[in-house]
Amino acid sequence: MARYVLCIGAHPDDNEAHVGGTAAKCRARGDVVKFVAVTNGNKGHFAEEYKRSPALLAARRMREAQTAAAVIGAEFETLNVPDGEVYVTPKLTTALVRLIRTFGPPGQGPDLVLFHRPMDYHRDHRYTAQLVLDAAFLLTVPLLCSEVPPLKQMPVLAYWWDGFTEGGAFRPDVVVPIDDVLEQKIEMLCAHESQMFEWLPYLGGKLEEVPSDPAGRRTLVTRAVQARNARVREDVEEQLCRQGLAAACQYAEAFQISEYGRQPEEEELRTLFPAFL
Repeated sequence: MARYVLCIGAHPDDNEAHVGGTAAKCRARGDVVKFVAVTNGNKGHFAEEYKRSPALLAARRMREAQTAAAVIGAEFETLNVPDGEVYVTPKLTTALVRLIRTFGPPGQGPDLVLFHRPMDYHRDHRYTAQLVLDAAFLLTVPLLCSEVPPLKQMPVLAYWWDGFTEGGAFRPDVVVPIDDVLEQKIEMLCAHESQMFEWLPYLGGKLEEVPSDPAGRRTLVTRAVQARNARVREDVEEQLCRQGLAAACQYAEAFQISEYGRQPEEEELRTLFPAFL
């Protein structure tokens, strides 16, 4: 039976960076996967043409996001909020309730929702997480968004890994090995050319070091994924051992089950996450 896995990021490349491997594994086993970007990403660049016309950047980023999602056969949607302008409002909360309810069979919705933790350096990330949490209980309230059937039960909500500690350190409840889909994750990230080869190198003062050839660029993304993975592995090694995966897994993505969603028993975790050998 196909599961419905909804990934909600603040920006068009957030899902691929944080859960691209897990999403690829879910698709490979027949799950329906949807990437949602709350913003349209129209501020994530430095070029003068995009300063003059942010809509050009938004359109480019939508094309990149669609190309990336197509790598694994996932769906993509944006709520089209201007980049840097995510706030928790009644209008946006209601839009998210409607979106979540309508992904999956009527009254069932998604089985699993993956998203940011609400403690993060970026306001768009924090408020996207808060929007999901604020929408959570409302998913079951019939008189809110009454034109869309309420969910009969809450989905499982899970935060993806981050290294922040100010609001409490990440707790790795589930670790997903992604060695077998690593190349797909890299390909999805390479599709976000405006970010991986322009904006992020610009922010890091390394724009002049970006290769111009596809092979060199893929190597650049691979190294970025490896660097992030080293930090993830440091945080989740104990959980990998509990899952019996420490020796078999080099690359991983990790998740913390939110107490605001349905609380799955371990048997259900094994069916929701492609995380156990």
